[in-house]
Amino acid sequence: MTWLDNAIEKAGAPIIVDVRHIGLGVDAVEAIPLSANEYQVLKQHPEMRSLEGDDRVERLGLLMVCEMMAKADPSVSWSKMKHLPLHILGELSVAITEALGTATGDDGALGE
Repeated sequence: MTWLDNAIEKAGAPIIVDVRHIGLGVDAVEAIPLSANEYQVLKQHPEMRSLEGDDRVERLGLLMVCEMMAKADPSVSWSKMKHLPLHILGELSVAITEALGTATGDDGALGE
């Protein structure tokens, strides 16, 4: 196996995210990082088409978090996640992003 094969395999492993502070009734959730290809597909999500600026960055971030959780838990879906209060979605986003080490500040996902 090459270093690239090892990196791809490692990237597909679930990451345990501590969510005790959010009060969801569970101590942790799992998330699997998105591949570059999966990220590109999310950018074309139907809900992204009419959005611009900050709204687009915010929605893409929420879709990314949902997709990362859904990869680890098939019961998670965007249609279900949209029913959560915004503050819960925000706290989940922060916890997962920090656990994955991909926080990007105000520039949005991958500096967009």
